[in-house]
Amino acid sequence: MVTKSFVILGDEAPAQTKPGLAGQESATGRYEFRVWPHGMPQAAALLQQSWSLVGAERRKDLYLLTEHSPLTLVKLRAGNRLEVKSRGLDHGALQYWTHHAYPLFPLSRTGLQALAESLSLTGLLPDAERSPGHLVARLGDTAPAILPMTVSKSRLLFREGSSRAEICRVTVAGWSRLTLAIEDPDPDSALAALDALRLGHMPNRSFGDVLCRRRLAAASAPLTSHPAN
Repeated sequence: MVTKSFVILGDEAPAQTKPGLAGQESATGRYEFRVWPHGMPQAAALLQQSWSLVGAERRKDLYLLTEHSPLTLVKLRAGNRLEVKSRGLDHGALQYWTHHAYPLFPLSRTGLQALAESLSLTGLLPDAERSPGHLVARLGDTAPAILPMTVSKSRLLFREGSSRAEICRVTVAGWSRLTLAIEDPDPDSALAALDALRLGHMPNRSFGDVLCRRRLAAASAPLTSHPAN
């Protein structure tokens, strides 16, 4: 049984693909189903008994959260590599997501404009393309409604046929939760995996769905006043 302190082997580098349009790399799509149980579901044991363990990783991602994050999710992977996920048409209980990975910083002008559109902005100040730090600073100057949120992930990765699954411990500002997910380019295979793992009765909530709730909670939290020195 996997616990909160399961073994982590190291960081996993993003897959490299050929450059595409608008400063982004070519997109890939897959069907996803993610659950956030309060306890340890039986699916965790089934994964370890029946699926192949193919890796593990630990890293911190910086999500740039907006009100549109449940449909368009922007993050700095490991704090330095831009990635955007866009939700398409659902297939039954499955969500379909297209993944776009950007080239490394500095970004091209077209890449910066594509990023601005993903964040529902008309544009970003020119030097925002220089580095992740410049980007986050400029968002703070021009788009304070976009909330940067650091998300720590420790996860085990499994594979069975075309399906990939993960058991992941997610930590955000002291809040921690287990999440299990199935990803597959083939919807029929993904649904079969859900049945085998007995997860289909649980709600499918993406990182965008859950983190957007955290964003709203942070926005509505009262400010703590401090006495003047």
